[in-house]
Formats: sequence, C-alpha cells, structure tokens
Amino acid sequence: MSGHNLHNALLRPPIIQILRAQGFHSTKPSAIDSLSDLTARYIMILASSTAAHAANAHPEDPSPVLEDVYQALQDAGALRPQLREWEEDWQDEEDMRGLESLIGWITGPSHREIRRVAGFVPSEGDMVDPDSIEKEDYLTALKKKHSKTGEESRYAGTVLGKSAEEHPVIIEGGAPSIREWGQQVRSRAPTTPDSNSSGVSSAPSNMSDGAMDV
Repeated sequence: MSGHNLHNALLRPPIIQILRAQGFHSTKPSAIDSLSDLTARYIMILASSTAAHAANAHPEDPSPVLEDVYQALQDAGALRPQLREWEEDWQDEEDMRGLESLIGWITGPSHREIRRVAGFVPSEGDMVDPDSIEKEDYLTALKKKHSKTGEESRYAGTVLGKSAEEHPVIIEGGAPSIREWGQQVRSRAPTTPDSNSSGVSSAPSNMSDGAMDV
C-alpha cells in the first residue's frame, strides 16, 4: 500500500466518527472520500504554513513552536472572528476571540461527543477502567481492537508500529550483499583485451579496400 493510500485509509475512520457525532448515520463512499481528501489538504496547508513561519521567524532553528502554529491557524482562517494586526495595534489590545472560540470548541460538548463516539469518553452506563481513560490515542485503541493477540509485534517495522532493527538481507544464491553479487557477475563476464572498443566490426577479409562491384 502506498503512502497516499495508507494515509487516506487512516483518515477515513475519524471522518466517519465526526459525521456520526453530528447526527449522520449513513453516507456514500464518495462523500467520505471527498471529505477525507479535503481534510488531508487542510492539514497539509496548516503544516506547510507552520513550517514556512518557523523558517522565517527563526531560521537558525526551524523547528516549529506554538507561535508558528498560531500564525498558521490565522493564515488558514481557523481563528475567527479575528482583528487584523493593524486593527489590534490601533486598539492597543490583542484580539483573542478566535483563539478562545477554538479552545471553547475543543473543550465543549461538540468535541466531547466526537470523543465519545471515538471511544475516548465513556458513554452513560459503560463500565471502564478509570486508569485507561484519556490515556490512549485513537490509533492505539484501533490497533488493539483489530488485533486478536493484542501484541504490537505484527506492526513492527511498519508506519503503525515501532521501527524494526536493521539486519542484512541475504540474497538467494549465496551472495551476502549486492556489492559482492556485482563483483561475482563481473568476474564471470568474458574479457577480450583485443576487442575493438569503437563498437564497429571489422570488414570481411574478402572485401577489398576499393569500390564494391555492383
């Protein structure tokens, strides 16, 4: 599976859960694909804008910080309503309405319903382990749900698990590496020291240097 298809496959379940939290119970696959594509594009815009702000603000250490993310959210229009910088300077007061609105959505009932549908927040009457609440991310819970043994070994060496230890791959035929295999191939190739390097074969012996008779 290519990276693009894998990322889309991982993005589809959260989109479906968000739709369920908003009261939708059915939809067409094409609608899910469209929403997943729009979400992926939006995330890429935020990531690219954050990286650009980090490179411009502190090029000596371009690792993004909170201020870079905040400016990227402003560029993408995620913080609304929001005054412009010159309006804030004119009023001598920073406009925090957009940020407070975003925080209010994250901590409010709408986002809580999304988390409940995703399994992070227990529903009424559910018996859950108090120590496990709010400690597992969505992907970890999903892997445990679909893993019969509950082990992480099946995901080792993939993007869903821990990095596997590097080890040499033995090539069939006895050669321990690509380099040694190439040396063996070159050593078996016939060598003709007197061969014509120009690539043009010599003329037959029965042909004279003069003009050919037609």
